[in-house]
Amino acid sequence: MKKALKVTAVVVIAAVVVAGCTSGDFRPPISVDSAVADLLKRPLAGPEVARGAACPVTKVVTRPTPLVGDLLGEGPVRPVMGSTLRYDGEDRGTLFEDSGWGGRKVLWTAVPDLAGPAVIRGRRLDGDDPVGFDGTEGQPLDSEIVMLPDPSAEGWRDRPGYVRLKAPGCYAFQVDTVKGSSVIVFRAVGPTVT
Repeated sequence: MKKALKVTAVVVIAAVVVAGCTSGDFRPPISVDSAVADLLKRPLAGPEVARGAACPVTKVVTRPTPLVGDLLGEGPVRPVMGSTLRYDGEDRGTLFEDSGWGGRKVLWTAVPDLAGPAVIRGRRLDGDDPVGFDGTEGQPLDSEIVMLPDPSAEGWRDRPGYVRLKAPGCYAFQVDTVKGSSVIVFRAVGPTVT
């Protein structure tokens, strides 16, 4: 009798699970990989700026958390920097030596309530020069930075990285999250790298 009850219970549970899976309300969980892939499909935004025109830089927010310095912008992920990024060339003895790119170390911070992934990309607003990320000490140069969710994080969290540039000018970072996109405009000052 007990064996028959166990079999019946298993059949009933299986039927409930199958019925739940076929109802219109069931949605499989979205994987972080597919969320990042969706974020990467968004076009890069930002104002077009004529070469030589004033760069409409984003406002600096003064120390919203005691853990870091001034942040550029008010979005969910922001760089710890002012409105001007002074980058180094590919000089001998630097992390960027003979790479074809200049760069500067930048710390990225995420607000405490950032739940999903964030994708950071960049583009030049007054020209065609590319923006890269990381790519030092034998690591590949990336076209984006991905900040993955961290359910164990309490408060602000950060991710160090490198912004890689080839020429001075007016640039924008675009931060994409599942809740939307934000654009951070900055001026870059440094040597032209060929």
